[in-house]
Amino acid sequence: MTVAAAALAAPFASAAAPADSARAACMAPSQSLIHRRVSDEGARGLPSLISVVNRTRPIYQLRLIDAVAMIEAERERINRCMTASVRTISN
Repeated sequence: MTVAAAALAAPFASAAAPADSARAACMAPSQSLIHRRVSDEGARGLPSLISVVNRTRPIYQLRLIDAVAMIEAERERINRCMTASVRTISN
């Protein structure tokens, strides 16, 4: 019975794989307070990001290069999400 169920489920599992990869790429990981704050300030512009990094450096030990890397990682995740979503839609 288990073999028959596995054989019947195999075509459905392969069809669901692109949707699962798109969903996994689009799921935003939970962010810490500083990650959210960096993202918000980065959206406001570079002067705002520099200001918040300089003000909070003694607290969070965050350098500007680290803040920019956080923003770039989030942008890359969003780009992977959009690419996976387009592939899912086009299939």
